[in-house]
Amino acid sequence: MYFYLFETLLYLSLAFTGGYIFLLFIPERSKPQIKVPIDVFQYALLGIPLFSFATILRTVFSLTDFAENLTFLELLLIVLKDYDFGNAWVWNLIICTAMFIVTMVSSARANWFKWALALTWCLSIIAHGWASHPASFSNIGLLSQSVHVAAISIWLGILIIVAWFTKGEWNWKAFVRWFTPVSIGSMILITLAGISMMFIIVDNYINSWGINYGQALLLKHLVFLPMLLLAFMNGFMTKLTNDGRNEPRLQWWLRAETVIALIILIITAFMGVQEPPHEGEFEDPSPSALFLFLNGSVSDLSLQWHWNLPSVACILLGIISVGLLMMSYKQENRKLFILLTCIIIVFLFFGLLLAVQ
Repeated sequence: MYFYLFETLLYLSLAFTGGYIFLLFIPERSKPQIKVPIDVFQYALLGIPLFSFATILRTVFSLTDFAENLTFLELLLIVLKDYDFGNAWVWNLIICTAMFIVTMVSSARANWFKWALALTWCLSIIAHGWASHPASFSNIGLLSQSVHVAAISIWLGILIIVAWFTKGEWNWKAFVRWFTPVSIGSMILITLAGISMMFIIVDNYINSWGINYGQALLLKHLVFLPMLLLAFMNGFMTKLTNDGRNEPRLQWWLRAETVIALIILIITAFMGVQEPPHEGEFEDPSPSALFLFLNGSVSDLSLQWHWNLPSVACILLGIISVGLLMMSYKQENRKLFILLTCIIIVFLFFGLLLAVQ
């Protein structure tokens, strides 16, 4: 269970550092008055190699069952030296250490400071991509994973810092002027890179719904829907917050957006420690307990659409809730918004799983 926690904290560290560095390039007049202590950024930097080390430990523990004659240290050295994700972790440790040193020896006001951090952070993202599942399949997988993580980190990192560390004027109009195109560009890159990785890892998207990894992927996509709607409403439906002048309302909705994004990170962390659905897995099916509970025993996982009343009812209720979600935002009914978000995710999730057999 703690591996999921470490993976989630790793993604948060990548996001926080990415958002912090990006905001260094934005003039003070074009962003909210943010108060982020440099030591918080340094802790996030150290968190990247620290939390990603959990994957190394998990592999070492799994190898102890097959190499009982080797010590823990010997197995650790084998993983760091002979495995791609072990090599990637070593490089990330070096890169993050270099970034930490830069923050210790230079002032944040120095012009070269932000460029040095930006370059090394990009190298850290590439190292992280190198250690991923998609990178083990092809160079396209490495590129897709790196772009995917970079786009999420920059968008979410900016959002987290603005939502939780603003301690003064919001400068909302000036902020939205550049953050809106950044958000749109990030979402486009996230979607394209995500689709690319899905084709690399998942042989058949619908078939994958029968196993844990595919169900988590479906859930991740469904959670992304209300988050995308909320991001759109926060960016364009600004009458609710009087163009950013109603700061308490604005801050609550921005923080709500970060909470939904955190749920996506938790799901991604769960996927990170699951076996991806390789093509061979569907020749010898191993359906999840949830899929067996919903659909009974199955002979194989070559799933087809099989519409029925429960599945259609769940999906229709989820779709209706999407429309009501925007109404609850306009009325600033926060409890209803939370309830509708849960209904959208849960009913669409179970409706789609019930619709395939």
